[in-house]
Amino acid sequence: MNRKAKAKSKPFEVPIALEDFPTLHEFFAAYLHQDFNNEYGSPTKAAKQYVKDAAPDQAQGLREEWQRFRAKTAGQTLATVQAAIRKLGAAWLPESETALNQLDAALK
Repeated sequence: MNRKAKAKSKPFEVPIALEDFPTLHEFFAAYLHQDFNNEYGSPTKAAKQYVKDAAPDQAQGLREEWQRFRAKTAGQTLATVQAAIRKLGAAWLPESETALNQLDAALK
């Protein structure tokens, strides 16, 4: 019974591969890096700047990959989503579901 309790308390890890999210990885590494707050002021402003700077197909690719990422991580704990975001190269870690929803809105 102790072993089952430990297994249940272990967070589920979403299998995220860089090659499945190349544009999202590029965005995270180039725009949500360790100095993004100083450079852009917020994750949503960074996202809007990426869309402005990118070619239309790149911007659309980011939107599509973000939506796939959100679908793949739906229902997961915030810690699990943060780990997946970190794996894709971001220094930004959302502090709440609200922060994720704000990025959703910025990328629509």
